[in-house]
Amino acid sequence: MLHKSLLFSALSVALCFNAFAKPLPENVISAMFKEAVNHDTVPGITMALGNEKGIMMAEGFGYADVENHVAMTPHHKVRIGSVSKLIATAAMMRLYDEGKIDLEAPVTDYVAAWLEDKPVITLRQLASHTAGIRHYKEGANEFLLNETFPDINSALAMFKDDPLEFSPGTDFSYSTFAWTLVSAAMEGADGNRDFRQIIEQEVFAPLALKETVFDDQFTIIENRARPYTTEEGILINAPQTDHSYKWAGGGFIASPSDIVRFAVAHVASDYLASETTKSMFTRATLNNGDEVGYGIGWKVGFGDYREREAYKDNVEALKLMDDIPTAVMHSGGSMGGITMTILCRDHNTAVTVVKNVSGEKNADVFMLALKTLHYAHTSY
Repeated sequence: MLHKSLLFSALSVALCFNAFAKPLPENVISAMFKEAVNHDTVPGITMALGNEKGIMMAEGFGYADVENHVAMTPHHKVRIGSVSKLIATAAMMRLYDEGKIDLEAPVTDYVAAWLEDKPVITLRQLASHTAGIRHYKEGANEFLLNETFPDINSALAMFKDDPLEFSPGTDFSYSTFAWTLVSAAMEGADGNRDFRQIIEQEVFAPLALKETVFDDQFTIIENRARPYTTEEGILINAPQTDHSYKWAGGGFIASPSDIVRFAVAHVASDYLASETTKSMFTRATLNNGDEVGYGIGWKVGFGDYREREAYKDNVEALKLMDDIPTAVMHSGGSMGGITMTILCRDHNTAVTVVKNVSGEKNADVFMLALKTLHYAHTSY
């Protein structure tokens, strides 16, 4: 049952603001985002900040649709890319809590279509990117795929015959296709529902996520933001893509408020068993005992962000990361959307920032999310 503290009513939102020692500097935060969209290559940004008491701030900036001058709002649904993996993770762990799925069992126990002659792979390895499943094939334009797959087994055919990149449990390599296999295992473990039904009944319904949906390209979806990309520094419409081959790995669109509610539910409700959540936020280990940067689905801490060219010499960025020692997070990159979600477990506070454009570097959603969390923390 959903904890009462997650009922994000207008009353709870009002009480949330009254509880701060200092008011949240919304004007300062808004000014930061307005500056971020003040570039020709940034159509729009939408963001939300919240904690166990409610949504503290949600606002849209710029345009959801440039050609028709439709302003971006907090209710627009934007492609969240690999943040979708967190939604799939939550559903999988609900099945785990219900005793329907074993994270240590061979995936072949649940997926008849997976080849028996491959090395044994477990769901824990798949969810921590240590199974050896490949990512997008270089030069194959799989990221730009615009083909509809009728079911998960047909999507598995894209990579199931390919060799593993390494023996399961011996290395780390990020993989979106691993999550297609995860979704197939979820269907097999449940036995009665397909992946879409599992997501709707185990995630959307219990958490009241009314602004998160599968990114069906042919369905009319209210408040769907238009996706953009850039070409030689010019903003253009993103090419049409179909995400039915990777629903679990990158196939959802959502409002930031929904993703914030979703994230906070992990630490401020009984949506999942506390020991389950703890295991999700614990770094996975390789066979030799070395830790990797992911737990189950979630990236634990900032890890390689500290070493990235954009941040390794950025004193402000490093300080902001240091100030959130218990952060868990996930980024998302889609054709037409870049997302950052960070959950601070010290304060049960989450932020999600999404821009409806890919291939664009002027608006840094990671820094925007870090700074927004910083302003929230100074208000406690």
